[in-house]
Amino acid sequence: MAMNALPLLTTVLSCLAPQDPAPAAPAGNQPQHVEWQRSLADALAVQKATGLPLLIAVNMDGEVFNERFANTTYKDPEFITSTRGYVCVVASPDRHTERDYDALGNRVECPRFPGCTCSEHINIEPELFARYFNGNRNAPRHVGVSPDGKILFDRFLDTSMQTAIDAIAKHRGRPKDKDLAVPTSVEQLFHRRDAASRRALEQRYRAGDPSTRTALLSAAAKADNEPFDLLRMALRDTPQAFELAAAALANVATKDALIDLEDALARTDDAATTKSLLARLLQLGKTDKAAARLYSHFAWNDAARLPPPWRSQWAAPAFDATDRASIEAVLDRAEPVLRQKPDDDATRLAEATSQAALASLLAREGGKGVELWFEDAQRNAAKIATDALQAEAKAVVALAAWQRGDADGSQKAVALALSTVNGDRQPDAWLAARFLGTVMQTAAAAAYGKVNADAEANLHPEIERVELALRLLTERKALDETACLAGIGLLEYAQLRQRARQHLRALVAAFPASPAVHERWRNRLLIDLGAEVMREHYAAFVASAPASDKASAEWFGGYAALVAGEQHTRDARRDVALSAYTEAIERFARCAAGNADFADSANHFAVLSLAGRATLRQANGDSEGAVADLLKAAELRPASLDESDGLQRKPRAIAGRIARELTQQGKLELAEQLKPIMP
Repeated sequence: MAMNALPLLTTVLSCLAPQDPAPAAPAGNQPQHVEWQRSLADALAVQKATGLPLLIAVNMDGEVFNERFANTTYKDPEFITSTRGYVCVVASPDRHTERDYDALGNRVECPRFPGCTCSEHINIEPELFARYFNGNRNAPRHVGVSPDGKILFDRFLDTSMQTAIDAIAKHRGRPKDKDLAVPTSVEQLFHRRDAASRRALEQRYRAGDPSTRTALLSAAAKADNEPFDLLRMALRDTPQAFELAAAALANVATKDALIDLEDALARTDDAATTKSLLARLLQLGKTDKAAARLYSHFAWNDAARLPPPWRSQWAAPAFDATDRASIEAVLDRAEPVLRQKPDDDATRLAEATSQAALASLLAREGGKGVELWFEDAQRNAAKIATDALQAEAKAVVALAAWQRGDADGSQKAVALALSTVNGDRQPDAWLAARFLGTVMQTAAAAAYGKVNADAEANLHPEIERVELALRLLTERKALDETACLAGIGLLEYAQLRQRARQHLRALVAAFPASPAVHERWRNRLLIDLGAEVMREHYAAFVASAPASDKASAEWFGGYAALVAGEQHTRDARRDVALSAYTEAIERFARCAAGNADFADSANHFAVLSLAGRATLRQANGDSEGAVADLLKAAELRPASLDESDGLQRKPRAIAGRIARELTQQGKLELAEQLKPIMP
């Protein structure tokens, strides 16, 4: 059978295996698949410790020989036994799972190459290419490398798969029993880097009681095998486990654990823990640019302040920014004055500010002439010559230029407005707030531009501007939804997730009915703190809502509970998933009862929640409860039976599956009840 060279990213394997005759692996120690190591660094460490050759396997989806190797050869017991004489790694450019870790930090292994995650077999390829592939990318490919770095074989473009299989069998090493056996000592497990030992540690942690977990995490702080997958689980465990895991990371993290340091910093609000994690980042940053960049984003001067006049007291605005007549009254007063006294810069500033306010109002309402009004505001502000008014004049130019799509002009005006000191002047409150919003938007745009030009660019100046603007706007209760989301987006982009989460909570308080704000806050909570903590935050949000906003708050609380139920279902946590779905159902019911305007939407998501709960009830043996939920869903909003939930399941399809299961179980009466809503 002919094979084609495939110039794609490729896949590598290395495994532990014996020489002829192959000794049997100790029962329970070896998985029934090739023992892929998790990284090239691990594989080389294991090779040094065992003296076994390295086996590199390169694979990709969709080509005949690749498919046969992955789906047949690599699962063949005889071949697996042969690979016990190697340290094995696999490289493949294709992803076979959506994620590498679940919400609890557990590894989600690749179904095609069990033992490693998809990111591991994707990320290893560039390292292997640089060291072993002689400038050529081909798949399937199998390379054997001796402990001293000699290439033992390099099989690709063969007309028969057997050629590579025979080469692997011929050059395999003879592992010692101690290399095949997984240690029982915790100290040894934290010293070894082979996949089997890592897996054993992680299994001990998952199965352990609190004292066992505490002992493991305490030992991890002294480990020399980089136990980051173990610590990743602990970061999502109890508060005590989190603190121990964070302390361990502060001791043992390498550049390969930057994402874990970021996660720990995102989850903690303890000053001492933050300090120790940042100290580790600083140390890593001496030799790693990514660590140095991340540290710099955290290490800005917390005592920094905006220059006057922006941090001074703001004057009450001369108009109501939500009332066109109020704004036009200011314009009507300014126009005759300027006809008589064109050099009256104070009046011209008032006119320019009002023109910008009118343009902003028209933009929100969909009115005409928005571009022209912003252009007039910018032109008028540019005419102002009085030194004491320059900061405010440049602020008008900045926000008008931004709204007109002139990002460069806006950024230049922002810099001038921030560098101009206006003594004791009190700027118009509307102008000050809108200007600080523009500061955040231009800072975010500038940061993204810097990164596009240089992926390692330092974003410290832009982060500082966003932080200062957000803090002052929060203090003055003058938050603007769009501008603040842009600024918070930059903080998230710069991995400052805890700060972003704090600012999002303030934004939720300012805009409690904003779907966009809630989506960002909900996702930030879910990613940083987990589904259950997200539910707790939303329960507090609903509890604190005034009676007039309670129905709306219940809707957002219900949706958060639905998202939590889906996440727990994805992670196979049935009990907490049931609780979350039940909470969602109850909250949507209270929302629908409290405000008829929300009823249709609330009922739609209640249907999805009922169907989700029905699935879990059926799995738990509560068939009557499952049928009751589905019938209630059909009664509540029939149109939603054919809509997908966050797990891409339709309630009607769920009803059909449960009906079939009930029929197979002989529960014919219950199955018959579902017949009207089956597909």
